[in-house]
Amino acid sequence: MKKRNKTTKRLQILVLALGFVCCGLLAFYVYTSHKTMDSTEFYHPYVQVNKEAALYQLNKDEYEGFAKVYPNVTMQLEDEDKQDMHTAYFKLKNQDVYVKAEDVKEAGALTKQKMTSRYLPFNESIITKDTYTIKDMENKNLVVMHQAHIYPIYMKDKDRIGVMIDDQMYFIDQQDIKETKQVENTKEEVAKDVPVFMYHYFYSKANGEKAENGNWLEVNDFEDQLKYLKEKGYQTVYMQDLEYFLDGKIRLPKKSVSLTVDDGTKSIYQYAYPLLKKYDMKATLFLITNKFKDGTLPDTFQEMKENGMELQSHSYAMHTGGCDGGHGGALRCVDLDTGIKDTKKSFSIIGGGFVYCYPYGDVTESALEIMKDSGVRMAFTTNYGKIEPGMDKLQLPRVRIFGESGLSQFIYSLDE
Repeated sequence: MKKRNKTTKRLQILVLALGFVCCGLLAFYVYTSHKTMDSTEFYHPYVQVNKEAALYQLNKDEYEGFAKVYPNVTMQLEDEDKQDMHTAYFKLKNQDVYVKAEDVKEAGALTKQKMTSRYLPFNESIITKDTYTIKDMENKNLVVMHQAHIYPIYMKDKDRIGVMIDDQMYFIDQQDIKETKQVENTKEEVAKDVPVFMYHYFYSKANGEKAENGNWLEVNDFEDQLKYLKEKGYQTVYMQDLEYFLDGKIRLPKKSVSLTVDDGTKSIYQYAYPLLKKYDMKATLFLITNKFKDGTLPDTFQEMKENGMELQSHSYAMHTGGCDGGHGGALRCVDLDTGIKDTKKSFSIIGGGFVYCYPYGDVTESALEIMKDSGVRMAFTTNYGKIEPGMDKLQLPRVRIFGESGLSQFIYSLDE
């Protein structure tokens, strides 16, 4: 009996020992499988998190979780030849951050939020709390970080701060910020105002064309202006940048300008657009949309939109005369409902927008009401001047470019 008990006890010890060995082997397998598996077949340049997952940092050959990423967040991975495909971890593009291969699936190319221009940081930085959430422009949660971090401030937006990560703007709520401190993040000169240049029509002497009036600019003169901007290091900005600037949310470099072209004639595509592409410049095109057949945006403007040109409204059918006062523009004497309907129709044809250019430059109290009730956030007149923070965003000035003005006048308008 004693012998049987002793044998049974030995078997129990052996089974227990084997259990520990098996557990150890299992743990070792899990550990080594994450260290030694071949991940080549799972690699894709862009991946999407298929569940709530961890992000890792590599510390002394160990992958340590330090953040949580939400489902459906799309990330770009480091190029395949820079990945260690003998681990179960993929490295994120331009970051010392990793994600497990098993936590992601193939995704289409990452649609980054449009970082339209270069912003300068404020000379302030934030120190986050030990745990904080990174959000996108639409305030959607992306990642929960579990390490405090210091970020220069690039945007001040109500209850959140914009920071730059991998050349993209992300946001951190004020409630996740432990401290804000003064830091010299840049010595570059900041813009106090921005010239918004106003163009209309373009022509070519080489093609035997002539200017019909002062609003026509010879294509070689336009190229001289763009070439000067490029050589002197200017950047052209979009309307969204200008809105942020006017609201004091961002800081733009001193060498920032906006190029706008009124009416939407064929000369834009024929002459201006190729040069804008050549010198990598942006322009905002204010379109009179009742000139488009069947109320459909022409392919040429769709192409320009897809290649960096911005489309905004110059009304649907208000660019006509017939009203008393001012320059006689039709917007002066239409009723509120007609004006709102016309404005909204123009935006629907161009595929959305929030900026308006007053036909004939006429602005009245009624026109301002039409803008507000139509959801317009910015509107331009033909009054001369540069824009600066604090201005009335529905009565903004511009700098008109006349065809007879030479390059020296253009340079003078930059006020260098």
